[in-house]
Amino acid sequence: MIKHKILSKIPSLLPHIPATKWLTHSDALHMLNSHSTVFLKPDSGSGGSGILKIRKTSTGEYEIRYGKIRDRVGLHTLSRTLRMYQRSYNNYIVQEGIDLGRYHGRVFDIRMYLQKPRSEWGISGMAARIAPPHHYITNYTKGGTAATLEKVLLPLFEGNIEKMNACIQNLKNISLTIARTLNKKFKDTRELGIDLAVESSGQIWIIEANTRPQHKLFTKLPSSEMLRTIRHNKKKIKKG
Repeated sequence: MIKHKILSKIPSLLPHIPATKWLTHSDALHMLNSHSTVFLKPDSGSGGSGILKIRKTSTGEYEIRYGKIRDRVGLHTLSRTLRMYQRSYNNYIVQEGIDLGRYHGRVFDIRMYLQKPRSEWGISGMAARIAPPHHYITNYTKGGTAATLEKVLLPLFEGNIEKMNACIQNLKNISLTIARTLNKKFKDTRELGIDLAVESSGQIWIIEANTRPQHKLFTKLPSSEMLRTIRHNKKKIKKG
């Protein structure tokens, strides 16, 4: 939530930040009424662990998904679940559900890998993370697969190359703004993994920014160019 508050102060980033609050029973229910789908996430979690997806159905029930488990419950059971996670030793947040883009029916998001080997931030890698079939978590450690941005964005935009290129440029601009903004608070940070979502409309959402990103995803791309850049910059950062 600290990073969320910092980024929320930047006017150019505000349209890309989904509604996010500390988890309380009342805030979660209010957000479900406004957005129909929400995510419960541990504030300090990583690798996609501990994330619940809750969706309000047309029948008034609530679908709760946790990993491969899917259950439909009424308001009473939902309320009990929300209070249980609110009391968890992990501090949980509740976040507006994002309509992730899809590639062959599978949801995907974008990992931007940024590094600051010297005095300026640069983008060392960009890759799509595609969730396994029927899953909502895209993380590599949860079975997600890697793809180039062009592979997933071109069909998302129905073959419109101009729209795809504009989206990629926006992804770069947003990521660099995030890195420069967070670096003012976290001055020792020199690497960031920024996760972004893209809707078919072209709307970009900020999912999270990781200060200790993993780069295994980039070992699975057809070209090793980004991986070489990341490793090269890591050596520069290590040398100081």
